[in-house]
Amino acid sequence: YDILVTVEPKRKALAGAQQELADANTKLAEVNAFVADLEAKLAVLVDEYDKVITEKNRVVAEGEKLNNKLSLAQRLMAALGSEQARWKINVAKMRDDAKLLPGDVLLSASFVSYVGSFSKKFRDRLIIDTMTPFLTKNGVPMSENPDPLVLLASPSTVAEWGGQGLPADRVSIENAAISVTAERWPLMIDPQLQGVV
Repeated sequence: YDILVTVEPKRKALAGAQQELADANTKLAEVNAFVADLEAKLAVLVDEYDKVITEKNRVVAEGEKLNNKLSLAQRLMAALGSEQARWKINVAKMRDDAKLLPGDVLLSASFVSYVGSFSKKFRDRLIIDTMTPFLTKNGVPMSENPDPLVLLASPSTVAEWGGQGLPADRVSIENAAISVTAERWPLMIDPQLQGVV
């Protein structure tokens, strides 16, 4: 009997403790399941947050890139806007020059056709004293000081000829311009024998 009186309350306490343990384990399992569910939801939210942050960073970077492009475009427009006045002046000058083109072209064509066989002194007399006054007298519009070389050879072409060994004197440059633009073999004065092959 003494043993039973001593052991029975302990058995009841053990059964109660085991029941509490089972209840606690059930509650723990429920809480663990709830925590696992929350962690899964948290993982989804963190993943979505990372994606949103990445997208935000990409959009911000794209915005900065577009702002830089806009800034460059505005600077270009401002620069081109200041060029507009110069372009208007150039267009007006080109229109005026186009009106003078017939006389300049006629003088250049005459130069190519007729003056190659003359020395510098006679070339100048033909252009300045004969051809230019004749065209002016007949009302052909032309530049104030027409120079056939301006139409026949650009400065870059003359520089290229100089790089290929052409002397820099006026007669040699005129001869080169005549040679390049003439459709037939030109007759010209060539004191330095530049045309001899």
